[in-house]
Amino acid sequence: MLALALGAVLPAQAPSSSPPSAAPAPAPVSAGDLLGGVPRGRASGQVLRLSLAQAVSRGLQANLAALLASSQTASARAGRLAALSGLLPHVQAQAYDLRQKVSLAAFGINFPGVPPIIGPFNVADARLYLHENLLSLSNFQQWRAARAGAQAAASSYRQIRNLVVEAVSDQYQLTLADAASLAAAQAQLATATQAWRQARDKEKSGLVNALDVVRAQVQRAAERQRVIAARYALAGQRLRFARMIGLPEGQRYILTDRLQALPPAPPLNPRAAVAEAWRRRPDLLAAAQAVRAAQLSAAAARDRRVPQFSLDANYGTIGHTFTADHPTFVVEGSLSMPLFAGGQIRAATAAARQRLRRARERLADLRAAVAEQVRLALLNLQSSYHQARVAAQARAYATQELQLARDRFHAGVADNLDEVRAEQALAQANQGYIASLYQYNAARAALATALGRLPLAAMPGAH
Repeated sequence: MLALALGAVLPAQAPSSSPPSAAPAPAPVSAGDLLGGVPRGRASGQVLRLSLAQAVSRGLQANLAALLASSQTASARAGRLAALSGLLPHVQAQAYDLRQKVSLAAFGINFPGVPPIIGPFNVADARLYLHENLLSLSNFQQWRAARAGAQAAASSYRQIRNLVVEAVSDQYQLTLADAASLAAAQAQLATATQAWRQARDKEKSGLVNALDVVRAQVQRAAERQRVIAARYALAGQRLRFARMIGLPEGQRYILTDRLQALPPAPPLNPRAAVAEAWRRRPDLLAAAQAVRAAQLSAAAARDRRVPQFSLDANYGTIGHTFTADHPTFVVEGSLSMPLFAGGQIRAATAAARQRLRRARERLADLRAAVAEQVRLALLNLQSSYHQARVAAQARAYATQELQLARDRFHAGVADNLDEVRAEQALAQANQGYIASLYQYNAARAALATALGRLPLAAMPGAH
């Protein structure tokens, strides 16, 4: 610390030897922050083309969870610097120039021949003060604890970034799924419109009755409803996605990637996957570092009983004016040890031990939670993969059923009831297939996050 004080002040004292307190721990980032974002820039008149990798890059820069986590990491680094200041020397510059008159009578000094009033006179002093804790085990442990806390915050930040990547990837895939649902609904509407026109033409020719036309009209209206619902669902999803990656208000954009066909299922080994997660997960590393920080904090509280040695020194000039050079200095070494603190040290030590116990319990619980997340993610991936395969088969069967029903109707061997039902079945099969693809891609990203990998690498079309 460097300070300069000018004016009529008392002689300066050496800086305080107590170390500065660490910065308070920031509030944790909530899961809801992953859907928030801070807009960057202004909307341009051009349409922005976004691949999955570009969207993730924007999300890491503008997503609210990533920004809050970065702020927490900076706060932890500030706490480490605050703890380090307790180990470094403190140098303070101070100067004063005063003019005063002193009443000796006011202090009971009354000697013959000595005037009761002395002055006015000048006193000018300029000097440097040094304070250094040469031996302070408690401050050293506090600095180590703060350093471990900063490392834990950095690991937590990496975990938040992984979650942001997963969230952006998930919303990107969901937007693609909604776009695919709209396209499928529009295709179904076109098919239903064509079937209605054919039924109307056949009615005019006397080949079918009015019931077939009405039935086709009902199916066409149902498909129009699906198109309207899908269009507004996509519009809402696009708004949510634009917000979470920080796009400015009104910015038009298109997604360049598409939903990929179902890739082969990856080989799964639950035991190896759990071991990988325990080794790679940043939040587990952060929890272990938090335990280390709690251990060092407990040691720092206990070591407050250890004697501390400090050095205080000052050097400067004093005289009637600053030009009247009378160098003076003081060098002082002091040894201090608390003998009785009213139970304060014991209370601080007990509180630190309780924080250590809670940190160890959180670490043990997190290890169990990570193992559960990995195994559940593997089960979800297997389930979604098999569901997607069945959904693909169901869509193929529904397409074949519609073609057969349409051929029977055109051949005049049946009415269009089977065709309408087949159209409904195909619409449901298309929606099921699109949803299953989205669920499978989301399951792959969730497994990557559970393993501590970068989720973007697990997404198709991201390379």
